[in-house]
Amino acid sequence: MTTEAFFNDPISVTAAIDHNGSIVPTSLIWQGKQRTITAAGRQWESDDGRHILVETAGGDRFEIQLSRKDLLWYLRRAWRGELAA
Repeated sequence: MTTEAFFNDPISVTAAIDHNGSIVPTSLIWQGKQRTITAAGRQWESDDGRHILVETAGGDRFEIQLSRKDLLWYLRRAWRGELAA
């Protein structure tokens, strides 16, 4: 069963910028655990920054955000089979 949870957790993200100007995240560190990003989906701009939907090697999906205010990354949502794992 997949569970959706909302967060406002600061995270570390390794990313590049592609030739179209899109951010291509490759890994993130959340709750002390590094997760390899295997797919990046939709990206959109809002008043608070750029949001990106990503999927990790373990199959977890996250919404991450690069904040316009402080230029830091945040984890906003997670869809996981077991959020406590």
